[in-house]
Amino acid sequence: MSPLAATTKIVLITGANQGLGFAIAKSLSSTPGYHVLMGSRNTQRGIEAASKLQQQGLAVEALDIDVTSDDSIAKATSVISSKFGRLDVLINNAGVAIDEEGSPGSKGKPPLAGSKLRTVYQDTFAVNTFGAAVTTEAFTSLLSLSSAPRIVFMSSVLGSLAYRSAAAMDAAAVLPIYRSSKAALNMIVLHYASKYKDAGWKINACCPGYCATNLNSFAGFDSPETGAINAVRLAMLGEEGETGTYSNKEGVIPW
Repeated sequence: MSPLAATTKIVLITGANQGLGFAIAKSLSSTPGYHVLMGSRNTQRGIEAASKLQQQGLAVEALDIDVTSDDSIAKATSVISSKFGRLDVLINNAGVAIDEEGSPGSKGKPPLAGSKLRTVYQDTFAVNTFGAAVTTEAFTSLLSLSSAPRIVFMSSVLGSLAYRSAAAMDAAAVLPIYRSSKAALNMIVLHYASKYKDAGWKINACCPGYCATNLNSFAGFDSPETGAINAVRLAMLGEEGETGTYSNKEGVIPW
């Protein structure tokens, strides 16, 4: 690999070995001046995913990171610090959607209750909410060394409290666990956007749409490539770009 130019943007995408994360990695690394670290909790899958893009001449490499493991996150920050000295863009993409009320995998099964319900809540929040929050906090020092820090949190319109209200379009009583994990994530987005606004950081929440990925057993109607469009835009925002927003490819989403 050739030495990177000083102006090259260093990007970390968690959960980038497949689906939406892979599509974002491909799009960003196809853009001159971006070097993408494809985060994956499985070493072999990460290497294989990165190899697919490297064979196309794209500037990517695999990086081990499990957002549910403090040790893994710490190791990833150490690797990036030693190799690049900073991080310019963090895309919190790693996420899970475990079978629950209203999901395709829940059909014919009794409703979750008791310890099973608690476990699904814990496992969902561990990745979608706590994982993104802890990962972001761990990388703030490296992001502060960038001339233009950008953070993108992959959220969902399903986390919108406005849309969940009785008169709005997403008021159906389904997926309460997944939806609440994304609603909580949105508060984390607003926290960091407010904290670093005066420093010029651009921090936003992104809904990719209902994409056909492993997250939903490929039931979505949009492609991962379509879902990547807004995430890539937010990752590449200029100095006058927005911060503290919640949007999809059509525009702003109400919180």
